Amino acid sequence: MPDLIDAAQINRTIDRALTTPVLPTHTELKELEQALRRHIHALLPVIDAQTTRMNPGSKEWAMRRFTLARARAVLLDGPGAGLRSAAEHVDSLAHVCRALLGQSL
Repeated sequence: MPDLIDAAQINRTIDRALTTPVLPTHTELKELEQALRRHIHALLPVIDAQTTRMNPGSKEWAMRRFTLARARAVLLDGPGAGLRSAAEHVDSLAHVCRALLGQSL
């Protein structure tokens, strides 16, 4: 993984987003959303570049393309108007971020 990707920091953000025992405040969710979006935007070009060097007929290539498409789709979504929808959106971002991080070589 390139030096510009700090996997430990990304994992800390993911863990914070996924292990909160109570519903976070709107401010906390907004901070998590922004951090996860930054991580995803940093990971997308790395994973995309790695994927283009793979065999397009392989299962791994197809799974990476799916992960990239899912990440881009989640980035298009917003947090919604309520606290619950914002928490669900942050959860989706965290799962996508984890999937991208897991795809890195």
